[in-house]
Amino acid sequence: MGAGPARVLSAQEEAIESGKKALHGNVTERILRMIELIRNYGDPRLTLDRAILFTESFKTTEGQPLVLRWAKALKHIAENIPVTIFDDELIVGRPNTWFGRYGLVYGELDGSLMKEALGVFKSIKDKRGQGSIPARSVTVLPEDENAIEEVLFPYWNGKDFNTAFVKALPEETRHLIFGPDPNNKSGQTGMLMCTAVWRHSQNWAHDFGKILTRGCKGIRDEARAKLAGLEHPYDLAQKTPFLEAVIITCDAMSIWATRYSGLAAEMATREEKPQRKKELQEISEACAWVPENPARTFREALQSQWFTQLFSRLEQNIGGQVSMGRMDQYFYPYYQKDLAEGQISTESAEELLQCVWLNMWQSTEVKLSPSAAASMEGFAHFEPVTIGGQTVDGLDATNGLSYVILESARPLPCSYPEITVRIHANTPDRFLHSVAEAIKDGTGRPKVINDENIVPFYLSNGATVPEALDYACSGCCESRLINRETQITGNTGTNLGAVIEMTLRDGKSKIWKDEQFGLKTGDPRTFATYEHLWSAFRAQLEHFTKHVMIQQSVAVMLKPQFFAAPMDSMLHDLAMRQCLDLHHHGEYIPGAIDLPCLETMGKGTAIDSLAAIKHLIYDTKKLTWDEMLDAIERNWEGKETIRQLCLNAPKYGNGIEWVDNIGFEIERVQLEFARKYPVRPGQHYMQRSVPVTVHVPMGHVVGATPNGRPAHEYLSEGISPSHGMDVKGPTTTLHSMARARAGGYREKGADLINMKFTPSTVSGEEGTRRLMSVIRTWCELKLWHVQFNIINRQTLIAAQKDPAKYRDLVIRIAGYSAFFVDLSPMQQAEIIARTEEEMPA
Repeated sequence: MGAGPARVLSAQEEAIESGKKALHGNVTERILRMIELIRNYGDPRLTLDRAILFTESFKTTEGQPLVLRWAKALKHIAENIPVTIFDDELIVGRPNTWFGRYGLVYGELDGSLMKEALGVFKSIKDKRGQGSIPARSVTVLPEDENAIEEVLFPYWNGKDFNTAFVKALPEETRHLIFGPDPNNKSGQTGMLMCTAVWRHSQNWAHDFGKILTRGCKGIRDEARAKLAGLEHPYDLAQKTPFLEAVIITCDAMSIWATRYSGLAAEMATREEKPQRKKELQEISEACAWVPENPARTFREALQSQWFTQLFSRLEQNIGGQVSMGRMDQYFYPYYQKDLAEGQISTESAEELLQCVWLNMWQSTEVKLSPSAAASMEGFAHFEPVTIGGQTVDGLDATNGLSYVILESARPLPCSYPEITVRIHANTPDRFLHSVAEAIKDGTGRPKVINDENIVPFYLSNGATVPEALDYACSGCCESRLINRETQITGNTGTNLGAVIEMTLRDGKSKIWKDEQFGLKTGDPRTFATYEHLWSAFRAQLEHFTKHVMIQQSVAVMLKPQFFAAPMDSMLHDLAMRQCLDLHHHGEYIPGAIDLPCLETMGKGTAIDSLAAIKHLIYDTKKLTWDEMLDAIERNWEGKETIRQLCLNAPKYGNGIEWVDNIGFEIERVQLEFARKYPVRPGQHYMQRSVPVTVHVPMGHVVGATPNGRPAHEYLSEGISPSHGMDVKGPTTTLHSMARARAGGYREKGADLINMKFTPSTVSGEEGTRRLMSVIRTWCELKLWHVQFNIINRQTLIAAQKDPAKYRDLVIRIAGYSAFFVDLSPMQQAEIIARTEEEMPA
């Protein structure tokens, strides 16, 4: 018998199997050398210079206005943090002294957890030595341990935001989030997942165009003019500290860049290789000019932008790092000018961009909280580089730089950059073809977001047409209106699997030994109709939602006492107009769009569980409540027949209207509840489903569910159907997701969709066209977001067995990609279990 047809591989799989260093050929030796250095350095290492210098400054400024203290700390950092330039670097700036991944820590955020985190990191290292796969391995050197134990922990323990937030919560809310132990500050119950304690700010996008066109000098001059114009005593008291902080922050950024200029000039005098000497001289000249002054060239613009985004990381922890905004728009004038004048080529522009991507790769977000780390596996990162979309006039915005940015990412065997493409009804076929070809490479990028959904969302929430057309992706798959949005407080997610369990167990959690987290809604055996069951579910969901809103209110009120962000604020029009730090966004800011969010995890799990109960107990009467509850309590042990009935009950994602409608009703419950309690007149909580990897640890605290899922297994992710349960093809699945979405509510926000295809399904030009057709259908259905894994299941299984060979295998997780071998076994299993969609020829 002859051999079967050869397995079709993605470009990424081909590169790994053949030992190639890049997925494609358009990458220089310089970039390949730096990639190899980063990978060989290994796990990210804690870098503490920022934390130590910040702490030193805070010790000397106690009692002063917080925004002023923050600016002085930033200046102290800029003056004293080590500056280093490595061979091959063209875009410089880093907070550490090694070439490899690093993780900043922030004592003011969660310094009380530092000693506990050291123990966790050591435990993970020990497990690696025993041959198991670490989920979040971090290097901590002995000198780092000493600094934490002798300098950082003694000062911040009890003074950090984490400690104050837990104490400030009402007891019922604290109990639901953190559990029965009143002293618990790090581990969360998993009923809700609170992120305000993990980060200073939710995802955020800066107005990078402001720093490129005005420089620190222009912003400093604006602050000085405002300061000179203050007359009212109230303004003199309230606004002076903010404006002084802006001036100090501008000084700090320029001081930092000037130090790099001096180092590059000094290195150039000692450099013997003519080409490298010239490069160092160019680095010195660029850093002497930007970010103090407006950028004049594409290279200066990139250097200025990198300094700004990295300085933002020094200022505070923005969840998932910093959004890059619409790079192909604000960089395009510099690229176009330099290209026309012959100063750069397409190839040299790609290399400069790749230098920025490698800088971003090294900046790794390390979480001290075990709950946070488990919810952001593989070192989650959200620095979306938005390309495509529309201009403020409503024309297609695709330009030459859109293609260059897209192509610059394709060769890189890493999860950076996080390219995000805005798609609309008139996206050119040529651009969509290039996007589809890039997706087929198999690294999970780019992801795509939908103008046909997001622009109307902003219009209905108060934006003008030009503003709505100029949105940028920010975070996992969310979006931001730069200079209008002000909501920067981390949100809290609701575990819909736990809501199902509360409904079936009278508000008690099995894994928490019958702890009463939910309402007492009664024994489901007494629920005579499905409507009675639904009423109990709705009550439990509203109970959870109420506590999400309570904790959010506490966080918003508390943050101005603990955090400031003068750099982020000086780049925001409304903050500068009001002379108010963005962490005061809970106060009334004229013109602000301030929408906190209600996050849900496990939508597919909840839909399928409710559908199974309706179908098996109420409609067909194949099961009694006693049989269902007994099987769930036993985690299906000895009850496989019942489990098979549950697994084969009608499932979300297969075009069954009454099933899909359950998803709509779940979202309606939260949206109607939120409308009762507006944030301010005309503005309410928005509802979204963007789980990162929270659905994995949330699943761990939920027992077996009526959809046939075993206890402790991951929940469904995003708004995707339960793993392997959508069997009618991608078009039917997309229609189900659109039907289950409460799109008629203006507060309905971002949703994450993962789809997986085998490389054979999208191979060749015909496969590219099929993938383009799927994206066009998704766009027409006005869904928010979609992303793709193009990979063979056999490759994922092989990577589990031989992680060394597959160390560079990049996989799409949630709104980000990561190295597959960096994930926990449960997260790896969740990805393998995702439905492989089949498309008709």
